[in-house]
Amino acid sequence: MTSKDGSTKAADAADSSSVYRLGSAISTLYIAVRIGTANLSPITDCDEVYNYWEPLHFLLYKTGMQTWEYAPQYALRTYAYIMPMAIVAKIYQSIYSLIPIAAKQQLSALLLGTASSSMLEIEDKPLLFATLRSTLAFISCYSELRFFRSVHMALVDKPNLAHYTALASLSAGFFHSNQAYLPSSTVMTLTRFSMASQLQNNDAWAIGHGLLAVLAVGWPFCAVLFITTGFYAIWKGGLEELFFAGWNSKNDGSLESRLLRAKRAAKSIVYILLRTLALALVIHMTVETIDFSFYGKRVTTLTNIFVYNASSGGDELYGVEPMSFYIKNILLNFNYVGLLGVLALPLLAKKAAIVSSWSTTFNRGVYRKSDSRSGYTMLVYFLILIPMYLWLGIVLPRPHKEERFLFPVYPMLCFGAAVVIDELTGMIMYILELLACSGPMPISSRSNKVKLSIGLILLAPSAIVSTSRSMALYHYYHAPLKTYRELFHHAAMTPESNGASYVCTAGEWYRYPSSFFLPPTYKLGFLKSSFSGQLPQPFNEGGNFNDANTEEMDRYVEISECMYVVELVPSSTNASAKEKPEGLQYMEADEGSWELLSSHNYLDSEGTPLVDRILYLPWRNKGNYSRYNLYTRKTWS
Repeated sequence: MTSKDGSTKAADAADSSSVYRLGSAISTLYIAVRIGTANLSPITDCDEVYNYWEPLHFLLYKTGMQTWEYAPQYALRTYAYIMPMAIVAKIYQSIYSLIPIAAKQQLSALLLGTASSSMLEIEDKPLLFATLRSTLAFISCYSELRFFRSVHMALVDKPNLAHYTALASLSAGFFHSNQAYLPSSTVMTLTRFSMASQLQNNDAWAIGHGLLAVLAVGWPFCAVLFITTGFYAIWKGGLEELFFAGWNSKNDGSLESRLLRAKRAAKSIVYILLRTLALALVIHMTVETIDFSFYGKRVTTLTNIFVYNASSGGDELYGVEPMSFYIKNILLNFNYVGLLGVLALPLLAKKAAIVSSWSTTFNRGVYRKSDSRSGYTMLVYFLILIPMYLWLGIVLPRPHKEERFLFPVYPMLCFGAAVVIDELTGMIMYILELLACSGPMPISSRSNKVKLSIGLILLAPSAIVSTSRSMALYHYYHAPLKTYRELFHHAAMTPESNGASYVCTAGEWYRYPSSFFLPPTYKLGFLKSSFSGQLPQPFNEGGNFNDANTEEMDRYVEISECMYVVELVPSSTNASAKEKPEGLQYMEADEGSWELLSSHNYLDSEGTPLVDRILYLPWRNKGNYSRYNLYTRKTWS
């Protein structure tokens, strides 16, 4: 995307010197941080496990838990979203089968924090799981760098904007969204790629990424994120010329020349539309072909999920939240950066109104009116930020709210905050210049470095708070991943029994990290708990499904069938824990004897002060912890 004032050479120079190009020290460090922290983040949404990791496990190993959304009579989820990851997983399996055990142990220690046993005779599925999460983090990180570099190239008059955007992106929201195996995270990544392509004048790729997000991910609602992408591509591709060749007062030349220009512009628009339609048909037919092979009939998952969510009472069965839910989540994940991001366009509009009323003399400084690129810069701002407001306009009013619904606009929030910070630094520099001399002076290269320093200082508190929040997510809520990792190795090293083969859980079913943490001969078993909704069931078992979240009693197993039990045991200070956890009650009633195999801290949010459950503050040490316990039968341990 190049402005009309001939800034192509400047953009090329910015690209060649960009610190965000692959191979640079900054980009290498950035990728290392993203990959290194990918498996430190807990899985925050059970939908990620049961609707995506479990179907992936099924494609790889023919076992896994199936939700009602994958039942052929409903067919809300597309297998086309699962297939690419299955192909990647197969490649990793082939690689791991060839490398020495010692190398796999080192990789396991690097990604999971603990090395796998040298005596492990089965495939290390947790290692594969961690590798796939790291891969997702890398792809998302690459899209970040592409976006930062494109901003740096496109806005050469705003050299610090990309740096501010990158620093704002260290927010806690990306700590758990970048590597999440969710359509919302994938849409976030594809949106970055799309914006980067459009800023680099590659509208075909920008539209292509948008079509993939809408048609292949299984989340058709995200189409609103690409409205400006499509409109600007058509405007630049011929609509602008058609406009100026027609009734606009700026047209020139004879009627014949104007008609010729209009005809040429119309052909260009038709070409863009036909190219987009052709690509959309190819993607759609590919998706339908893949789904047909799994569902055994022709289904259109996009239509099914759209109708389900649009119908009254659809997703509301899974809970409703007030508007404050999203406000709290933005503050938790982005602190004041999130607020600045949401307010970006309103603040820019207010600033434009104020500046336009200032005297010409006053505008000789930082906010001078004669800025030949100001119109182009505002165009970039609008192209990136308008989709955020469109998306918020859709998700905010809906009664059913989930944090992952905000993932697609996280990059826009950070960019919006960067724009506001850039404007604030300009104001601060103007004041400093007024104090330094009798009148405003031109901005020098040294002044730009001062602006960058001021911006980094303004964003530094947000980065520090976000780091503390990310550390809190790991230290407070990582216990399920640790526990099931230990379960996998214990079960894999324990002689098989002819009896129980279930890893069982009662109320803790929603923190299960996936069947990648179970050895081949084990399955997940649900013990009846206070939860009265519909639980998943193993693939290919032919059980009953419904779309009303009504409990199906065929989902449960008996405690006698369980070899392991996972349970969260509340802290003694939790006043709301009036009854003993259901898993413990089952084990006490069971004739077999059980013993504790492992135990990890899990934050008791109700018994912990607000600031201590939001941030990681080890020097305060005021957190109360429950115990995330793994039990096994003594007779088999």
